[in-house]
Amino acid sequence: MTSHGRITGLLALALAGAVITGCGESSGGGGNGAGGNGSGGGDNESGADWNLSQLPGLEGDADNQDILYFSNSYQDDDGNHSSLYAINPANPDSIFRQHLTVEGTGSSPEALGRTLYRPLYEADIDENDGSVDNYRVSDVLFAHNRESGIASSEGFARASTDGDLIVNGQMGVRVSSENFDNALSLRSVGALLRQNYVDADRAEIVYGGANNQTHVRMNFGANEDPLGTSPTLIEYIAPYSHVGSDDNIYRYLSLKSDDSTQCNGYFLTRGGSRADSTSLTVENQLPAASETNYAAPLGGPLTDNTQYLVLNVLSQSDCQDKEASLWRYDPSLAVEFRLTQVLNEANEPLLFPTGATGFPIMPADRHLAREGNVLFFGIASGSGLGQQDLYRVEGDSWSLLAEQENSLGFYTGFIIAGEGRVAASVGSEVVSWDAAGNDRKVLDDSTTTFAGIMTDVLGSRNGWIYYNRADHTGQDHAVAMKMDGSDSLEIADAQWFGASSTGKGDSVSNMTELSEVFLWRDGYIGAVIASNPGLGLVVLGDLGSTPDNVLMRGMAPGPHRLIEVLPAGEDEGRVYYINTRIPNSLQAMTVEEPTGHQRPVDGF
Repeated sequence: MTSHGRITGLLALALAGAVITGCGESSGGGGNGAGGNGSGGGDNESGADWNLSQLPGLEGDADNQDILYFSNSYQDDDGNHSSLYAINPANPDSIFRQHLTVEGTGSSPEALGRTLYRPLYEADIDENDGSVDNYRVSDVLFAHNRESGIASSEGFARASTDGDLIVNGQMGVRVSSENFDNALSLRSVGALLRQNYVDADRAEIVYGGANNQTHVRMNFGANEDPLGTSPTLIEYIAPYSHVGSDDNIYRYLSLKSDDSTQCNGYFLTRGGSRADSTSLTVENQLPAASETNYAAPLGGPLTDNTQYLVLNVLSQSDCQDKEASLWRYDPSLAVEFRLTQVLNEANEPLLFPTGATGFPIMPADRHLAREGNVLFFGIASGSGLGQQDLYRVEGDSWSLLAEQENSLGFYTGFIIAGEGRVAASVGSEVVSWDAAGNDRKVLDDSTTTFAGIMTDVLGSRNGWIYYNRADHTGQDHAVAMKMDGSDSLEIADAQWFGASSTGKGDSVSNMTELSEVFLWRDGYIGAVIASNPGLGLVVLGDLGSTPDNVLMRGMAPGPHRLIEVLPAGEDEGRVYYINTRIPNSLQAMTVEEPTGHQRPVDGF
């Protein structure tokens, strides 16, 4: 079977999604219900077409049995509406609609599904090395303006993934007295969701514009007002520490206005909130007599709580605007030593080019990987064309991993690290190096010159990575490849579209260990074991017709997962349940209101 440009279609969806979301979600937009009943049939006779042995189910998943969540958003004459639905994985026919909903808003159904709902995570974190186990969604934070159809409740709410869905329905509860207009977009520019992995009750969301930052803790009652901040705090950049605790004080690296600035910039300070007051600040963390007009985190905090930052630092002696460079913030050091510029052996900074917007070009999430406390990344231009360097950063030092490689592809490429090697899509090739940038190996190549290599599986297991390759005829191939080139697997006319995680990682900001990997071929959905794909696959069901695309919304522990199907020619998605332990477990989700655009909440 030839896809007739399915990879190209996937790229178009990725481009559209990037324009809409502005951040690293899975590629793809909305779609409508697939043909067929999605029951998966019963004959399971497609196995020979996959060129893999069929398995009666996959073993070794993370054994997560928590409630799953998805949204249904639709439009009628009264505006746009959205509801959150819960699924009991022990009985996928048991679907519960939250009583806290959204009605009559002007946002599109696609926008509602994307911006109204966000996951809150919990995990077991080792106090000694920061390693993670049992990483999973604990609650869903969402916005609402109706309670059982009546305008009697609005603002933020949360719903748990624990408990018995049949008994209590997991009724969502209002969080704070905030109004709906301020809570509407949980993904707005400047909104920062501070997870507390020890206790999601202590997570908080920070939102609002410059000089008007606002905090809401997840344990605020329905009548508790949000906390304000000091009017001098302009923006929160990154959490000060990524591991939650029982401490009521939460600190952030922040931009702060000050009368002593001279270059129309800001100081980098440590701002914070506590449950019983507005904010705290400390002195400027930048070098003496300097300020900044741009600050952003590069990746998440490392296992030692250090954080890389991209800063455009201005000297007050001349206020000359320079290219932004890489800095490392270490909260364990004395204040005057916490911020250090990252330099190479020649004492040169790592510079970030300025884009058309006037701001530094930052690496896409898919172009940044970690192994331990070492970062690997590349910076692709907005066009995704041209050559670029790939970088290795460890401690206060940077070096070139590879020099003048072909472009990673702005919306489509990848860098993945694991088992002492780094793999990347460069131009039409998949290449890997050892962790020091030596032993370059070309693992695969495509006969098409644009978007020939793509993936939405941004992780690895036992050295295996997963990507899709297209050739010049439009035929797709789902490829599993060992990063050292010692083994590979290829499935023609198929695409990988997502993965489940083991729930384990070296830190909460590096959860990339794969457990199961999912693929689709024509209308069939299947999965393989990430650590040994050649063992075989389980066929999870038949959609009844070939869709435009199939996708997942991030990684999550299995075996129970939700997928989003974009049927051919439709513009609204449909959600299906799957269980990797059971063949033909594919099941369409039905709702008790008009069916519109369905979307899994991220993390399910």
